[in-house]
Amino acid sequence: MNTTTLKYYFKLLFEGLLNSFTQIYFSNNKIFAVILLLVTFFDFGGGFAAILAVLISQTTALFFNFDHKNIRNGTYTYNSAMVGVAIGIFYQFNASLLILIVITSILTFFLTIWFFNQLAVKGLPFLSIPFLLVTWLVILGGRNFSALELHEKTALSLVTYLPFIFNNVTEYIAYLPFADVFYLYFRSLGAILFQYNDLAGIIIAFGLLLNSRISFVLSLYGFILGFIFYRVMEADFSQLIYSYIGFNFILTAIALGGFFIIASRRSFVLLLFCIPMIAIIISGTHGLFQYFNLPLYSLPFNIVVLMVLYAINQRLYASKLYKVFIQHFSPEKNHYKHFNSLERFSNQSYVNISLPIIGFWRVSQGNNGSITHKDDYKYALDFDVINENGKTYENNGLEKNNYYCFNLPVVAPASGIIATALDGIDDNQIGDVDIANNWGNTVVIKHTEYLYSKLSHLKKGSLLVKPGDFVYKGQVIANCGSSGRSPEPHLHFQLQSLPYIASKTLLHPIDYYLTIENNIHQFHSFDIPKENELVSNVTPTKLLSNFFNLIPGKILTWNYTVANKTEQVKWEVFVDSGNLSYLYCHKTGATAYFVNNGTVFFFTDFYGKTNSLLHHFYKGVHKVILGYYPNIEIKDQLLITDCFNKGLNFIHDFTAPFFHYLKSEYHFSFTLAENPHQPTDITFNTTCSGVAFNKEISKNNYEFIISEEQENSFSLKNTSKPFKAVLCTKD
Repeated sequence: MNTTTLKYYFKLLFEGLLNSFTQIYFSNNKIFAVILLLVTFFDFGGGFAAILAVLISQTTALFFNFDHKNIRNGTYTYNSAMVGVAIGIFYQFNASLLILIVITSILTFFLTIWFFNQLAVKGLPFLSIPFLLVTWLVILGGRNFSALELHEKTALSLVTYLPFIFNNVTEYIAYLPFADVFYLYFRSLGAILFQYNDLAGIIIAFGLLLNSRISFVLSLYGFILGFIFYRVMEADFSQLIYSYIGFNFILTAIALGGFFIIASRRSFVLLLFCIPMIAIIISGTHGLFQYFNLPLYSLPFNIVVLMVLYAINQRLYASKLYKVFIQHFSPEKNHYKHFNSLERFSNQSYVNISLPIIGFWRVSQGNNGSITHKDDYKYALDFDVINENGKTYENNGLEKNNYYCFNLPVVAPASGIIATALDGIDDNQIGDVDIANNWGNTVVIKHTEYLYSKLSHLKKGSLLVKPGDFVYKGQVIANCGSSGRSPEPHLHFQLQSLPYIASKTLLHPIDYYLTIENNIHQFHSFDIPKENELVSNVTPTKLLSNFFNLIPGKILTWNYTVANKTEQVKWEVFVDSGNLSYLYCHKTGATAYFVNNGTVFFFTDFYGKTNSLLHHFYKGVHKVILGYYPNIEIKDQLLITDCFNKGLNFIHDFTAPFFHYLKSEYHFSFTLAENPHQPTDITFNTTCSGVAFNKEISKNNYEFIISEEQENSFSLKNTSKPFKAVLCTKD
C-alpha cells in the first residue's frame, strides 16, 4: 500500500470518526465533533470504548467493501459510537470488555446496514434503533456469559478525581432563575453521551450553539415544551430524572424542527403536538421497562420521529411543512437553500416549454380571452404579427398573403414525438370560418406522459412532420395559416394532458421569453404571456454562448490579481453521478454547480471557501441571459449567507425559521457591445447587494468583459479588496 493510499484511508477513517459523534446531534461539523469527543473522555473508558467501537465498525465496513461515502459521513458508525460509550462508561475495562466491544460493534454495524436499507425504501431514517437493540441485549444477556467478567463502575472518572469543578458548576446553576429547568436541560443534553452532569451539558450546549443556532433554539424549545407539559399535567418528574431521558424532547425537537423537516413556523407548531407525544410514551413505557431493568434511552424519540416522518411521506402535497430532500447536516443550510430554491425556481416546470415562434409576435388572445379562450380552452394563446402601427396586415388586408404572420414558420416548443399531424384542410378566405373543422390543420406533440402541445390553424400543405417523428425544440414543423375557425391568419397554441386535437387546455408557463415596449426589452422566466404583449424567444449570441459553454473536461485558468499580487487559479468542469455539472477549483477544493440550458446560464449551489475566486464568479454570474439585448435587466436571489459576514448571519439564524430581515439580491445588465447585432466584444455589470430591513448595507460590483480578440476578464470594484481575473485559456 503506497503513501497516497495510506493518506486516503487515514483521512477516511479520521473524518468518519469525527462524524460518528456529530451525527448523534444531527451534524457533521468538525469543531463540534472535537467538543463531543472531549466530553466523552470525561470518562476515559467511555471515550476509549467509543473510538474503539467506531474503528471496529469502520474496519468491518472496509473489509466487506461498503460505501466509503457513508463511512466518511459516519452514517454506518454513529450507533457504534453510542454503544461504545454506553459499555465503556458502565463497565470496568478488562479483557472481557474488549471482547464485548468487538462483538457488539460488529453486531451494531450489521444491524445498521439492515435498518438502513429496510427503512430507506420507505424514505425513513434508522436513527438510533441499532444502538437501542444492542445495548438492551448487552444489559439483558451480558451476565449470562460467565467467562465475561463485567464489573459495573461506581463513578465517572473526572467526577471522581475533580469533584470541585463539577460541584462549582452545579452550585452556580443553583443561583440562576428557573434553576430546576436548567439542571434538567443540561443533564439531559449530556445524557445523550451518558454524561449525567451539568458541566458536560453546558459544554455540549455551547458546541451546539456554535454548530447551529436553529438546533440550539430547538433543543431549548423542545425541552421546555416537555417540561411544561409534565408540570401542567402534574406528572411524575422522577421519570425525567431517571437517566435524564428528557433528552428525547431535545433530539425530537432538532430532528423534526429543522433536520428532517425544514425549520419554519410550521415545524415549530408541529412540535407542540410531538413533544407531548414523547411525554405520553415516556409515562406509558417507563414502568414496563423498569420491570425488566431496562432503560428507555432514546426509544420515545425513535417512535415519534419515525411515525411523523412516515405520515408526512403519505401526504398528497407539502402544505408548507417541507421535508428535507437534500440533507446538508445543518438546519440553517437546509432552511436557507430550501427557501432560496423556492424563490428562484418555484415556477419552474419539469419540461421547459418555449414559444412556438421565431422573432416577435403579438399575443392576440391570451388566457381567458374574450373570444374563444373560455371554459376548457381558457389556457390557450393566439399569436399574430403586427407592424409599428399595430396592424396585422399590409395593403387592404383582403388576401391571406397580406397578413404578416401568414406562411411564417412555426417551431416545436420542446422536443418530443409527433402524436397527431392533421393536414389537408383549406385555408379560409379573410372573414370566413370553417366550424366543421374547428382547429384546422393541427400538430400535437407528446413531450412527456400527460404533457402535449397543440399548434392549430396551420397552412394547408406546410406540415413537415408525420405521426411518430421525433422533433427537436426549435425545429420548424409547419407554417402559420388560417385553416379551421380562423377568420384571419393566426397561430393557436396550447398545452394539454391528452393527445387528442379537442383536448382541454392545461395551465403551463413558458420557460424564457422577451417582451418589448418602447424599444425596451423585458426578460420573463417561467411566466404566462399576456394579451397584446409582443413576445419572442431569446436568440442566443454566439460570443456569450461560447464563453459559458462549460462542457465536462474544460479547464479555465485565471491570472488572479489582488493587492498587487498575481497567482494562477485553475478550474475544471465535472459532471457528478446525478448528471449535474459543476466547476471545481483545484486550489481551494470549492465547487459551484451550474445549469446552461442554451438560453440562460445560472448557478444553483456552492460549496467551499467564500473568499475564493470561484465564489466571486458564482456570485458575479449568478444568472446570465445568453442573448445580447441592450438595456435588458435580470434580477435574482442569492443565498442570504452569500452577502453578509459571519456575525450578521449568526444573529439572523436565531429568527430565520420565523422571518427573514436579511436578503441577498442580484442584478444583471449589459453595458456595452461593440456591434449589437453580431457583437465581438460584450461588457456586462452585475451587483450583489446585502439588504437588511429593506436597507442596502453591502454591495459588490462586478464587471465582465467577453471578447473574441481581446482578453476575457472579470473584476470586483468599489470594495476594500478589489481584484481582476484574466482568463489565460481560451477555446
